[in-house]
Amino acid sequence: MRPLWLCRRCGQPWPCGAAKVALLAEYRDGPVSLFLYLASCLHDAIEDLHQLDPSDTGSTAGVFDRFLGWPARHIHSYRVATRTSPDEEEPS
Repeated sequence: MRPLWLCRRCGQPWPCGAAKVALLAEYRDGPVSLFLYLASCLHDAIEDLHQLDPSDTGSTAGVFDRFLGWPARHIHSYRVATRTSPDEEEPS
């Protein structure tokens, strides 16, 4: 629900747990596309939330983590867990 960026189903900040699961499934074969989609949402959310409360300048880092932090952590964990060889290195 914009401009508050809450989930229509559960009322939690979007992306909520269910939305994250759905997004990971939808973008399973395209993690870069997931990041691009979420970056676009982040841009819109920062603009919407700033218009609602222009004095709240401290929440930008939290909003960034809310949109882009979780997939970075999830994809990193997934890559580490699915390595086929101990000699296989992660890309830098």
